[in-house]
Amino acid sequence: MATTLNVNSSFVGVQAGEIFVQAFKKSDTISKGAITVLPNVIGSGYLPKLSYTSGLVDYACGWAGNGTVDYSDKEVATKKFKIEHELCKDEFHQTFQAQAAGLFGANAEIPATIQEAILLAMVNNMGALVDTQIWQGAGTSGQFAGLLAKFVADADVIDITASTATIKSNVISQLDAVYNLVPDAVIEETDLIFAVAPNVAKAYKQAQAALNIGTPVGDKELDYLGVKMVSIAGLPSSSILAYRVKNVAFLTGLEADLNNVTVKDMDESDLSGNIRTKMVFNAGVGYSFGNQIVYSRL
Repeated sequence: MATTLNVNSSFVGVQAGEIFVQAFKKSDTISKGAITVLPNVIGSGYLPKLSYTSGLVDYACGWAGNGTVDYSDKEVATKKFKIEHELCKDEFHQTFQAQAAGLFGANAEIPATIQEAILLAMVNNMGALVDTQIWQGAGTSGQFAGLLAKFVADADVIDITASTATIKSNVISQLDAVYNLVPDAVIEETDLIFAVAPNVAKAYKQAQAALNIGTPVGDKELDYLGVKMVSIAGLPSSSILAYRVKNVAFLTGLEADLNNVTVKDMDESDLSGNIRTKMVFNAGVGYSFGNQIVYSRL
């Protein structure tokens, strides 16, 4: 008699956090280091805004404080989400290690690796969703409020509108327009980056090749005038941003008990032949200083 394998796994807290780490790494923005991740936030997180000014004072014995320290917190609310799927086990019989194990469509058994396969599919799917929402989330049902809408609504953000889509012939001028608006106070900071849409990165590579800068063989790390350039899949076409990575944050509660990842074989209860999956997590994005961010868009 064949052995029946039931997949019933539930991960919470730290264990779920490890899976979410892998999911978030599938996000372009996070995996490429284009955002600061604050990992243990539940509800609202608070991003610090600290500035200090002081002048020189003629020396005299004794002590007298001078200068001004301004400190405030910027609240960023996170939202709680869930992702649920129902999958037919039969669809997995000829995938992954099923064929190698001799398990075909007529065989009710599934390999132990099916759980890992399902978790991997969940992780990949979630990474793409998170990357898009980091930038373009609308804050409506099923979405957290993304950065781009916040930038547009903030009068402090240096927001410019490009006259035309980015192509090889104009990409240098569009990057230069953004570079010129980066505040002098942050232009030399080591975590300053250009975050660009994939079509911008593509046009920039083509422009470099046309100018015989480097060789058109293999992928290379990009920069513009010494500022690192990162191609982000979640950005709309022709978007160009310049900002400090420390100034922009993704907030989530990786190790919170409210987070969970569950994979359950429904044959135990309803003989449906299906597997249900569920992920529960919280997320949000924010930034501290709008006047240090430049955003060019169509």
